[in-house]
Amino acid sequence: MKRYDFHNRVPMTPGEKRANIKSLAIDLLNQSHKMMLTKIEKALNSSAIDINEWDENYDKMILPKAIIMAVLQAEAESYNASGTRFEKEMKKTAKNLLHFI
Repeated sequence: MKRYDFHNRVPMTPGEKRANIKSLAIDLLNQSHKMMLTKIEKALNSSAIDINEWDENYDKMILPKAIIMAVLQAEAESYNASGTRFEKEMKKTAKNLLHFI
């Protein structure tokens, strides 16, 4: 197994760092998308909602939005770094980013 030498690496430029962070975030988002699609089906098959009560003419988007909201919250919780030394930093950074996006 080859070990990475952290001391002799060439530092990245700010532009390279930005591109690397963006690429990693997009990869995570693509992985999350696949998982979230399965969670939509899981929500529809659960007993938590009554599909028969859904009225397309009255509140067409309430149930779909509620499902998406629950799926997004569940997915966000999977990234919260609970129990790691990064948990506090991650929550602080995410909270700060919410003000800008």
